[in-house]
Amino acid sequence: MGVKKVSFLLSCFFSLLLIFTGCSNSTQEKAGSQTNNSEGNENTKDEKEGTYTFKVASPSAPEDPDSQFIYKAFMDKATELSDGRVQFEWYPSQQLGQMGDYIQMTADGVADIGMFSASVFPSELSLANKVTAIPGLYSNAYEGSMAFHAVSQKSPMMDEFLKHGVRPLVATTTPTFNFYSKGVEVKVPSDLKGLRVRTSAGTLSEIIKMAGGTPVGIPAADIYEAYDKGAVDVLHQYAASDTAYGIRELSEWGSMNLGFSAGTTGLMIGEKLWKSLPVDIQKVLKEAGDFVASNGSATYDKDVKDREQRWIKNKDVALQEVTDEERKKWQKFFKDFEKSFLEKEDSKEFKTVLEQFKEEVEKVKE
Repeated sequence: MGVKKVSFLLSCFFSLLLIFTGCSNSTQEKAGSQTNNSEGNENTKDEKEGTYTFKVASPSAPEDPDSQFIYKAFMDKATELSDGRVQFEWYPSQQLGQMGDYIQMTADGVADIGMFSASVFPSELSLANKVTAIPGLYSNAYEGSMAFHAVSQKSPMMDEFLKHGVRPLVATTTPTFNFYSKGVEVKVPSDLKGLRVRTSAGTLSEIIKMAGGTPVGIPAADIYEAYDKGAVDVLHQYAASDTAYGIRELSEWGSMNLGFSAGTTGLMIGEKLWKSLPVDIQKVLKEAGDFVASNGSATYDKDVKDREQRWIKNKDVALQEVTDEERKKWQKFFKDFEKSFLEKEDSKEFKTVLEQFKEEVEKVKE
């Protein structure tokens, strides 16, 4: 009986030990993927010691300029600022889902952080889509990004994100668009008359129409073939890649420093997740966003200029700088478009965002 009693007690001891060990291991949870189970936003000792891993969804390939200068740059900076406490699982090339679902995926926690582009979500992010597409407001990615990022952190643009359960971490514009063609030259707005121009939908299409051109909405994956076979006469793009869309390979002519308008890209986080994070982790993500809006956009601008100079040197594409006389005509066209656009726009929120955006651009220029 004594031996049985001892065996029974030993069995109980080891069972309790296994239960305790299992409970200890189970405290490592995804928070993003948070390696502590403390609650709330107060910085407890455990929270300061914890590691947070976030799943990031983006549509472009890892080597794409958006991926390198914005998404990866953001992740690298957040990891650096947090001394390694913030980590990421990156799912580029739409591995985690289709780009058009990114807002819902991020709000629902399928992705912790998701890419956004204002033109991809023209209804959900109408304020962002409209203001960044108005031509002539900024002349490069740095000016556009500094303004867009600053305004995205204020009401009413911030409210539009929050309405859909997400919060912008970094909001940037691409370098401004130019025109590329296989021969025809688009030096002034009237040169667009009768031409089929591949451009994004929404406001950018309205601009092309006002100039007398025909906007053609072709998915990015199909641009090269459409351009090669003559389905479009002109590309409305920027020199961000030596291979994408056939700009360098197929084009014979292109403009430089037109200062038209640009595309947008950025990263958003689910608002529920954001509220669950401790203040120090929120601060890291915010500072990383501020850094990328400034430095990532400047790097983007330099990359485009470097490519343009290579194309000129190698005689790949005959790129032409916009002359002072041509620029005057473009600026008049831009102002006429803005006036026409505002006459049809009765949203007080948009007019507020437009004024905020202009003020931020002026701060950068100063």
